[in-house]
Amino acid sequence: VFRGPNGAASRVGAQHSQDYSAWYAQIPGLKVIAPYDAADAKGLLKAAIRDPNPVVFLEHEMLYGTEFDVPETDDYVLPIGKAKVRREGKDVTITAHARMVGFALQAAEKLAEEGIEAEVIDLRTLRPLDHETIVESVKKTSRLVSAEEGWGPMGVGAEVVARVIEHAFDYLDAPPLRVHQEDVPLPYAANLEVLSLPGVDKIVAAVKQVMA
Repeated sequence: VFRGPNGAASRVGAQHSQDYSAWYAQIPGLKVIAPYDAADAKGLLKAAIRDPNPVVFLEHEMLYGTEFDVPETDDYVLPIGKAKVRREGKDVTITAHARMVGFALQAAEKLAEEGIEAEVIDLRTLRPLDHETIVESVKKTSRLVSAEEGWGPMGVGAEVVARVIEHAFDYLDAPPLRVHQEDVPLPYAANLEVLSLPGVDKIVAAVKQVMA
């Protein structure tokens, strides 16, 4: 098991802010995990250690200081390769992993104020990808927005959209949209860093576009 910080930090430039989710998830034979909260980090790390296969465990550096509840059980283990529905909804499906899950949940709260009920799916594992859970959600909502912190070209969102097109094309009422980092090396300057990274507002805008 290889553990390591992943994704943007805070004003450390392009060399220390890369998101390797898609890089590792493309490799046959690897299992790739990218948890959001502490409970998933604990349960999936224990599962990874017990798994006989090589596992890359991606931890978002900006989540290290965030506190979450963790179940107080003797042996808390979660299944690798199973996504989690973080919020139920009927109008649009939002998929995300790692820190973007928090932004997706915040976006869902803002959208709910306008009468749009978004279903938020935490991918948790990138390889194997639980596209069954995503597809079942899209069959219910008929719309998809994929959110990731990595770049868009050849990214995790591209794979999510491809799976949905393959397995649930006839259920879609709008073209799926992807929210991701701007296609540039992440700038060092704080104002440019904010403009480059995806967040709540960009997710909200994408959802409104697919709902139009």
